[in-house]
Amino acid sequence: MQAVHIGCCITPHGLGHAARACAVMEALAARLPVHFEIISTVPTWFFSESLTAPFTLHPLLTDIGLVQHDSLRENLELTITQLNAFYPLRPEILQQTAALLADCRLILCDIAPIGIAAAELAREQFGSRAQSVLLENFTWDWIYQGYATQQPAFTPHIEYLHHLFNRADYHIQAEPVCAPKKTDLRIPPVARSQRQKRKTVRERLHLAEKDKAVLVTMGGISGTVLPLEQMAAMEKDCCFVLAGQSVDTLTVQGNLHLLPQNSDIWHPDLIAACDAVVGKIGYSTLAETFQAGTPYGAVCRPRFPESEVLAAFAEQEMPCLLISEEQFKNNSWLDMLPKLFCQLSRKAERQNGADAAADFLAELLLCINR
Repeated sequence: MQAVHIGCCITPHGLGHAARACAVMEALAARLPVHFEIISTVPTWFFSESLTAPFTLHPLLTDIGLVQHDSLRENLELTITQLNAFYPLRPEILQQTAALLADCRLILCDIAPIGIAAAELAREQFGSRAQSVLLENFTWDWIYQGYATQQPAFTPHIEYLHHLFNRADYHIQAEPVCAPKKTDLRIPPVARSQRQKRKTVRERLHLAEKDKAVLVTMGGISGTVLPLEQMAAMEKDCCFVLAGQSVDTLTVQGNLHLLPQNSDIWHPDLIAACDAVVGKIGYSTLAETFQAGTPYGAVCRPRFPESEVLAAFAEQEMPCLLISEEQFKNNSWLDMLPKLFCQLSRKAERQNGADAAADFLAELLLCINR
């Protein structure tokens, strides 16, 4: 059977949306032969690490999202400047995107809406059969609404994006959902699957089985300063696995196990191999920690509208302690680790939303190809 070409337009805001899209792509590739045409400025290494299915990456800007000072603070002024330059979508950018995706049957959008407009244009100009599929737990118009009172310049972008998102041919919402609405499919949290056993990963990290280990991860956004000296002073109590804190390879300094951002140790395996995760509350970290059943120290972002929804889900459905932004910044979260380690791990089998999404997309492809 010849491979079906599937388009994927992915926001470059952090790495969480790319992780979620990759989970769905891998699940779909397990069901039928596919080749993914990915349009995103997320680095190539991330897709090479996350996908075993064949893909071609087209490094074009698909979306603005939110510009960040660091993992916890947004730069609203620069976000508005970049939104003003990108929207409304310029005809030449839309034309280029539509041409790249003209041979695709489906265009999966997480949560870059240019794919929705590109699918329409590809049908109109190239005779394509492409159908757009929006995958989201929030859309940018909903996020920007949370900032509109303090920054009215978001308002025209809210209206434009709301209209554009509503033009998707199909709509999938993934729990935890921020703005529930009538959609074609509602699915459980979407997570990339684990690949190696806990024992194997801990050996690769130079962790003994008796070591209490906490993974600290900030969602692929750089700029966060960690209290390395205070962590090192806790050598008798626990080990820290620090994502994105090494340049090239795993470096072990006492109880500090520093990893590069593009570590060759699979991130979902890191989550499952550690005894707790501490990190900025974001979709993919939450979903992959939820899937693993690992206790989660979720660092909240009070200004970011999604944070409240994710925190409520984590408190209800996961072994979890919420860490305020102030507690993270003043390093008092380190004193919370014994209590976090005592949270009961929940390793019960959970349905991965990636499988439900892939089943839906595979059936949709059958209908399109008839």
